[in-house]
Order: sequence, then C-alpha cells, then structure tokens
Amino acid sequence: MKNAVAALFLFAIPLVAQTSDEISFQRTFLLRNISGTAFNPGPTPHHPHIITRGTWTTFFSGAAFATFSSETGPAEQRNEIFATNWLAAGAQRRFGSRGLVLFRGRVSLEPLTVPKDGYPQMLQLVTPEGGGPLLDTMRAHDLLGEAAVDVAWRTTTTSFIHLYAAPVGDPALGTVPYAQRASSEEFAEAPFNYDMQETMHDSTSVVTAGFGSRFVTVEASVFHDAATTGRHTTMDNGSIDSRSARIVLTPLRNLALQASRGELGDEKREITTASLSFGSERVAATALWTSREELASLSLEATLRAARNTFSARLETVDRPLGFLGGTDVERTTHFTVGYIFDLFTRGYRGGIGVNLDYHTQSHELPARYGHKPQAIYVFFRLRTESKAR
Repeated sequence: MKNAVAALFLFAIPLVAQTSDEISFQRTFLLRNISGTAFNPGPTPHHPHIITRGTWTTFFSGAAFATFSSETGPAEQRNEIFATNWLAAGAQRRFGSRGLVLFRGRVSLEPLTVPKDGYPQMLQLVTPEGGGPLLDTMRAHDLLGEAAVDVAWRTTTTSFIHLYAAPVGDPALGTVPYAQRASSEEFAEAPFNYDMQETMHDSTSVVTAGFGSRFVTVEASVFHDAATTGRHTTMDNGSIDSRSARIVLTPLRNLALQASRGELGDEKREITTASLSFGSERVAATALWTSREELASLSLEATLRAARNTFSARLETVDRPLGFLGGTDVERTTHFTVGYIFDLFTRGYRGGIGVNLDYHTQSHELPARYGHKPQAIYVFFRLRTESKAR
C-alpha cells in the first residue's frame, strides 16, 4: 500500500504565487499553494511548468543540488558528496465557474542520495521527534512528502472555502517549508532551525478546512505528528493526535503576515509560530519565529536575484536543550550562512554553480570538539524548473 501511494504521487506538487488583485480562481487559486495550503506572497512563482488542456491544468516543479561539502576545524575533517532534491506535480480540474479539485503530491530521492546517517552540518541537531537523534548531521527528507487532494468552492470573486485531505501532507502550521520557501529555496543545506521550525511539515492523516480572501486566510487542521527514521522511506501511520490553527494576513500583494499555534502528539507539545514574508520578482525575504514549549528560535533570510546571479543570506539563533553538547553550558547557538549561484542557463530550467559558507559563533566556545576557527563550505550544481506555461 505504501509503495503504491508513493508511486501514484511520484509526480507531485507545489507551485505558484500569490493572487492578483482578484483571485483568478481557475488559474491561480490552488496553484499558489506550495506545501499543504501554505503559499509565498507576491509575484514570486514557485517555478512551475504548467500545461492547460480544457478543464484540466497539470503542473510540475522541482529542484536538485549535487553538493560537495568540506568541514575544517574538528580533528577529523569531513568531506562528503551528496544530493538534496524534491519533485512535485499534480493536476487540477474546474467544475463550472465556482468549483475546483486539485490532486497533488511531492517526493524526494534524498533517502537514496543522502547517506543513511545524514550529511555533514556542524552544530545541527535533530531530535527523535524530528527523525533523529542526530548531532552535527542533517537527515534526508522523507521519500513521500505529500499526497493530497484539495477541494475548493468560490464564494465571491475574491473569496473561497476549501477542504484539504492528505495521507501525507502539511497541516496549517507555520509558513512554507524551507526547501520551497522563496527566501530560502536556493540554499543547498537545511537551516539550523530545522528541528524547531520544520519537522511538522511532513505529517500524516492531515485534514484542513479553511476560508480565504484577498486579505485574510483562516484555517484549522487535525493530523498525526509523524516521524520517520532510518532511510525515511516509510510512512508513520499513527492515529490523529495533533491540531493546529493558522491565520495569514496579506494587506499588500507582496506581504504576508502569518501566525499559527498547534498541539503535537499525545503529549500535546505546544508550538507557536509567526512570520513576516515579502516577495517580488527580484527579492524574497522572511523573518520566522518559533516557540516549542520552553525553547525558541528566530531566523532572518533573504534571496536577491539579478539576471544570472543569485545572492542568499540567512541569520539564525536557536535555543538548545539541556545537555545539547554533553554537559556544556551552551544554551543558544547563532549561525550565519551566505550563498551565491551563477546560472549557466535559464530557459525552462535554471542550472547554475553555487557556493554556501556557514559560520557559527558558539563553535569558538567548544575548541575540544570543533577545533580552531571551524568552517563549512558547500560547493554545488543546482538544477530547478523555471516558470513555463503552454
């Protein structure tokens, strides 16, 4: 059954931008959703290839990074080759002038292209609840990230109601995942806030109901707070044990303010998130704050595109659990990441050569573990879809 579901949704989703002044229901409404029912603001499409035939619109989108990483500082230097990636696609059909149904899914081949114990990332922490435990290492994404259907009904020219259901999907909690977020999508590696901000996006048994308009979207979800381990190729099919609610305000076309709250698992672990996102043809930026019980994290990130050149930067500060590094007194870590990509080609697909550099302030407090002036560099080739319609 699991293999059949994965095969069925091998060509699965994300997509495009925020709406125009009026929601173009047949063309734009559900195509704006990137993961679950989350979207990037502004005219910042998620680079889909779109094909329209009669009442059906099909689309696919994706990205892949073939990366060489090198870490210096620790006594044992780590060099690694790996590939991070995702592929999404789906199809939507309109019913009359008011109805839509969207079938959508997303997969990642990272269980095959990332080592079983993850890829090197100094000071990264993944707890058991997030698919670990891992330290100084980042896990692969799940093989199946989303398999969903979303049914919508237009109530006015600028508003709608909808129902989203997914055996594997993204509940109404937080903003767009980092790999599809416009301000973060050009990084080859995960954020250091991953365990705090990202682990709820691959949930199971997700049901979301909501109302949306030009200026506000309100949604609520019930779901199972899933976690996979090992090669991350299976589904965690537990019973529904979690709930969340989210509100997104879009006072301007290019601006989105998100706030959400959830209770995860049988323990009802509390999580609260808030974000401010901006998107335009050239610039995308996000400020994202997350609180999980007694811990909190904050990240600021931005991407600037200029013809063939792309510049990215990310600043993160993360509270760490007690005993994070074996009894040291490090309670918070701060990380700076900068990146650059030069695109070799840009039509239909963008292929470019890039580099990311990581810098960590707390590593200087831990010379026995990380050595003197540790640093990490990621050199990669990035291939992703570029928006195209026919």
